[in-house]
Amino acid sequence: MLNSRRFYKELGNLFYAIAAADKKISPKEKKTLDDEVQFAWKHYDNTTDRFGSDRAFLIEFEFETMEDNSETAETAYQAFETFFREKKNEIDEHTRARIFNSARHIAESVRKINHEELSYLVRLKQLLEL
Repeated sequence: MLNSRRFYKELGNLFYAIAAADKKISPKEKKTLDDEVQFAWKHYDNTTDRFGSDRAFLIEFEFETMEDNSETAETAYQAFETFFREKKNEIDEHTRARIFNSARHIAESVRKINHEELSYLVRLKQLLEL
């Protein structure tokens, strides 16, 4: 069984990597992240933390932690990649598509996808085998 707490934490790493790919995170990217959590992830598995908050909010918490620590996009991406390779067999195709779509939406939130973001999306698509 996939550990939802770690899964959401690693999604936070991935989405941070996409947003931070060009070394700046815009308010639009943060708004898109919030929208993705609300609409794509909040009702994904209905798990809650010890305070009764939906675990999906861990995505935003992890994203903010990475930002506060000024982590590189590559460090964040590799954390997600390591997790995914470990848990690959527990993540179905529907969930993989949802992960990719959320990452793409974050990349698209400011004008169009830039070269750095595209590079991560290509790597992610290969990793997810989509």
